[in-house]
Amino acid sequence: MVVSVQDLVALSIPPINNVNSSPASDVLRTPRAIRVSVRPAARAESPIGLSGLGVRWTVTLVGFLLYLLVITSYRLPVGDIAIAIALAGIVLQDSSVRFPAYLRWLAAFLIWSAVAGLQSSFPDLVTPQLVTVLKMTLIVFVAANALQTRGQVRLFMVFFLGCFALFPLRGAMFNFFLYRNDMDGRAIWNQLYSNPNDLGAIALLQLSMAVALVASEKKGWVRWAALAGVIVIPMLILMTQSRGVFLGLVVFLAIAFAGQRRRFRFVVIVGTIAVILAALAPGNVWGRLGTMRHATSTSTLDEVDGEDGSARQRYEIWRVAFKMIGDHPLAGVGLGAYKVNHERYALDPEFNPTAQGGRDTHSLYFNVLAETGYPGLVLYLGMVLSVGLAAERTRRQCKRVHESAARQLLLLEAGLVAFLAAAVFGSLPYLPHFLLHLVLLSALVILYRKDLNVIKGRQPVQQRSQGRPRRGGIRSAVVRTAIGRPQ
Repeated sequence: MVVSVQDLVALSIPPINNVNSSPASDVLRTPRAIRVSVRPAARAESPIGLSGLGVRWTVTLVGFLLYLLVITSYRLPVGDIAIAIALAGIVLQDSSVRFPAYLRWLAAFLIWSAVAGLQSSFPDLVTPQLVTVLKMTLIVFVAANALQTRGQVRLFMVFFLGCFALFPLRGAMFNFFLYRNDMDGRAIWNQLYSNPNDLGAIALLQLSMAVALVASEKKGWVRWAALAGVIVIPMLILMTQSRGVFLGLVVFLAIAFAGQRRRFRFVVIVGTIAVILAALAPGNVWGRLGTMRHATSTSTLDEVDGEDGSARQRYEIWRVAFKMIGDHPLAGVGLGAYKVNHERYALDPEFNPTAQGGRDTHSLYFNVLAETGYPGLVLYLGMVLSVGLAAERTRRQCKRVHESAARQLLLLEAGLVAFLAAAVFGSLPYLPHFLLHLVLLSALVILYRKDLNVIKGRQPVQQRSQGRPRRGGIRSAVVRTAIGRPQ
């Protein structure tokens, strides 16, 4: 009996909803030897990819999807109810509960923030923000346990992108082109998406998901919908006119280009999309983005957008933040207490009056550092790095034997790095979209590591190699496995 890698995969991966049963157990009853020939051409693109797989519905998954609908539409005030349903599903589920490394980092950050907040001069501001971070920790916990199978991960990506397209993206486009409702020519929507910088940063993460779906979906309506997103989402990013997010977009394209085998084709595709966007984007977009060339020195900041413009103001705000960090390096000023402290610090004559008022830090890193101190920043970055480094290690392992997985991980990693680059200029530490992107990457890492074990023949079945494998390792070796010898 000759079995290819596709057949081996089908025989070797047990269903998650019944961890005690394994297809291999059925084979163990067969008193004969199975000769397994692993062919070089079999790279497990289709059977191990995310396409064409059904969804195992759970209470946790339903509650989680409802939460996604809430944070994208703002039509249903049932976010807390959705999370409660999802948490109840975790209690009732028969599979083991996941509490991955990045979630432990986030929990440690929450605990440290609570301890550091005890010394804050504004405890009434710290408590509500602690509740917010606690909710985000529970949401991440729910997401980690909702996305355990390929079908669930695929459904999450499709559903999240669909909700983003139907509400924030459509709403921002309608606001801009139909209702003429914008912020000084910059596209906005409402609620969380009413800040153009935040809207653009969120769109970066959604763009990486759309491109990753294009890389994994070979045909069908999901692929076509994702392709539409690859064109429309960059358009939205340009319409926000966020220079930090535009820098993140450049970082995303650079990483995606570096990981391409067919780079000429990639350049042609990106060039075609760029021509389309250049023709459709409003003229003032390029004027604002063009001022970035003056942002290379503090002496030329006034040339970016005027003496009282956002570039000069951001620089002065950062100066205030640096002084605050220097005065509170260990515990910070307390979670959620930056703005009120900034208002007091900015009155110092050493700062430009443009920094006065209850300002934000305009930087994720300075925000976390100023509010929770250096230990808080270390814990926060530990959460991010635990996911990013694991994804990169898995991607490198997949490069030769599981190319579709490697491409997908690369694109999602590019989205993560692009967001982190844009976050230098935006205060988005507790953005749910960012934390859910970490969950998505981690879920794929778990799935693709299982695939690597299958491809490399690391099965819980006793194997015995007959003869010396030919060059090329497991992919070209012929392994004869004695299964269920008769007594």
